Amino acid sequence: MKLIFIAIFVSISSLVVAQDTVQLKKVTELFNNALLEKDTNLIKQLVLEQISYGHSNGWLQTKQDLITDFATGKIEYTKIEEGEKFFTKTKQAIAVRNISKVEGVVNGYVFSMSLQVLQVWKKVKKNWVLLARQSVKVN
Repeated sequence: MKLIFIAIFVSISSLVVAQDTVQLKKVTELFNNALLEKDTNLIKQLVLEQISYGHSNGWLQTKQDLITDFATGKIEYTKIEEGEKFFTKTKQAIAVRNISKVEGVVNGYVFSMSLQVLQVWKKVKKNWVLLARQSVKVN
C-alpha cells in the first residue's frame, strides 16, 4: 500500500514539475520578446521588484535601471537566440540555464556574443517573475 502512495506522489510531483517547466519555457520566450521589443510594460510585469540583473561585463541593473535603460535606448537587443534550456526546481523557485547568442547595442556600441545565462524565476501567486539573472561570456 505504501508503494502505491509513493508511486502516486512521485507521478503527481513529476506532472507538476513538467507543467511548471512548460509554463516557464513560454514565460522566458515572452520575456525575451519583451526585451527585443523594448516592451517596458511587460518587463515590469515579468520582473520582481528586488531583481538582480547581471550582465557578462559585470554591469548590474535593478528593476528601475532595466526599465529605464530599455525605454531610453541605452540598451537594445536585436537578436536573442536561446539554446536548450535546463531546469532546476526547488520549492521556492526554478533556475533556468542555457547558452544564448545575443546581438544588440549598448551606449551606441554594437555587440554580438554567446552567453551562458542563468535565470532564477519565482512563482508569485500564479505568475512567474524573474528574481535574478546572470550571464557570462563563452567562446
